[in-house]
Amino acid sequence: MRMLRLLVATAALFAVTAPAVAASRADWDACKGDDPDRSIAACTRIIQGRGETAKNSAIAHHERGLAYRSKGDFDRAIADLSEAVRLDPKYAEAYYGRGLAYGNKDDLDRAIADYSEAIRLDPKLAAAYNNRGNAYKNKGDFDRAIADLSEAIRLAPELEAAHPETIIRRLAHYNRGRAYDSKGDFDRAIADFSEAIRLDPKYAEAYYNRAGAYGNKGDLDRAIADLSEVIRLAPEVADARQDRAQFYQRQGNYERAIADLNEAIRLDPKSAVAYNNRGSAYAFQGDIDRAIADFSESIRLEPRVPAVYYNRGKLYQLQGKNDRAIADLSEAIRLDPKFAAAYNNRGFAYLNQGRTDRAIADFDEAIRLDPKFADAYSNRGKLYQLQGNNDRAIADLSEAIRLEPKFVSAYIDRGNAYRARGDNDHAIADFSEAIRLDPKSADAYYNRGLAYLYSGDLAKALADVSEASELDPQDAYKALWADILAQRNNAASRLSQASAQIDMTPWPGPIIRMFLGRMPPEAVLAAADDPDAKKKKSQVCDANFYSGELALRLNAKDEAVRLFRLAASGCARDVNEWFAANAELKALGAAP
Repeated sequence: MRMLRLLVATAALFAVTAPAVAASRADWDACKGDDPDRSIAACTRIIQGRGETAKNSAIAHHERGLAYRSKGDFDRAIADLSEAVRLDPKYAEAYYGRGLAYGNKDDLDRAIADYSEAIRLDPKLAAAYNNRGNAYKNKGDFDRAIADLSEAIRLAPELEAAHPETIIRRLAHYNRGRAYDSKGDFDRAIADFSEAIRLDPKYAEAYYNRAGAYGNKGDLDRAIADLSEVIRLAPEVADARQDRAQFYQRQGNYERAIADLNEAIRLDPKSAVAYNNRGSAYAFQGDIDRAIADFSESIRLEPRVPAVYYNRGKLYQLQGKNDRAIADLSEAIRLDPKFAAAYNNRGFAYLNQGRTDRAIADFDEAIRLDPKFADAYSNRGKLYQLQGNNDRAIADLSEAIRLEPKFVSAYIDRGNAYRARGDNDHAIADFSEAIRLDPKSADAYYNRGLAYLYSGDLAKALADVSEASELDPQDAYKALWADILAQRNNAASRLSQASAQIDMTPWPGPIIRMFLGRMPPEAVLAAADDPDAKKKKSQVCDANFYSGELALRLNAKDEAVRLFRLAASGCARDVNEWFAANAELKALGAAP
């Protein structure tokens, strides 16, 4: 309706000079009416009739300008409103209307200038304060925005006394809430949105924005409640379901998140964002294939969003498809050359392929782009450790810990670097800190147990590795080490019971069978063969090391030394079997 347009747009011109006799009453009624096409035609007849006063001609140009604006023809609107202010330089509403049209064209400076002139001419024009406040907010000048919107709220009661139908007060509270939200003052934002809702309990936009403020405060239940009200008031709004899904996902409620995103996609089948977000929910559920399918559909719908390539690339990494991961992460980088996380993950994919030079180059670039990127320091540190450069590894992992003092895996990796350097005291200190931060970290207990072993404290070693196996009962390596240490402590073996919780079909199932006396070492070595060279190297490393441990248990020292030497030369330098093989050789008085 035309009345609604006037209420939203301005403190409407409620009284105008009576039209000159030259124009018919019907033309004036149509000129000021609700139908933009009829309004334009009637106002044009009045303007072309040339029988009106300058002030009435200004009114006709003003009304036609408003009609053009309602049709989205902002240039013609500006032309008419400019003529209106030329004919009547004190016409505050015409300046205001032209400010709206400039705002529609995103010409915020001209919009602000026109609102300011309207306010100078009519200091009680609450709608001009409201819209100038919005323009300031859109320019990022939140303090000026809040000042203007506060003034609109202050002026609202006087306007309401004369025109009870005006909605300026709720608009100004809503807009000031958005300005406070942009400043990060979520409590004041919530207060303003709540007042807007009190004034209009069906104000879906206010519920929507209040949900965002609650979400930013971490109050997910209230955020979800507000978005549920938006959906009740406007069930066709797909964005509300997308946002509610995000909050459900943050709560770990992936089923509800997926249900909301299914509905969002039904409402808007071309929503690339909804497919991306549903892909993320599937990924958190562990349904990688569906997640990849959704990311792929998101890319098909909108092929220029780097984050979606990044998301799909990470999942390809999880599947061990490093070539596809690198392709996606490279595309993410092409679209956004400053995407530090994409460089970091591509570096990790290169590392998995053994392309260490490219991996280091990517980690270096990630750190250059984001010098506070703890994960990139951690990954580069792990690579240095793999290369045997433990000093650099320790330096990078120390920086990762400085940036994120609760970075559990960095403490574990740094502990391993200290252990590789022969510094078991520092290693144990790091593993202990990891356990303090995460008392259920099986890896931290496991690695500390091995550090205690090679420090000569068998009892503590057994206690830690046994705890690791209890925390992670499906890990075959932890069960094997618990058995090795139990034998060295003259304790009963629990490997047979532990094997009941372990999948014995894949590797290293053959090693467990060897320790249980069900498979000879030469058969284990044969089982380690694999067409994948990287996988074969890892499995042969295991076969040699654990066969060496069994030979040592059987007092076959020479055979143990031979096998430990094979492990020391053939294992990757970042695995426990490499550390342990070298330590065993040292304990046996043999050279690596």
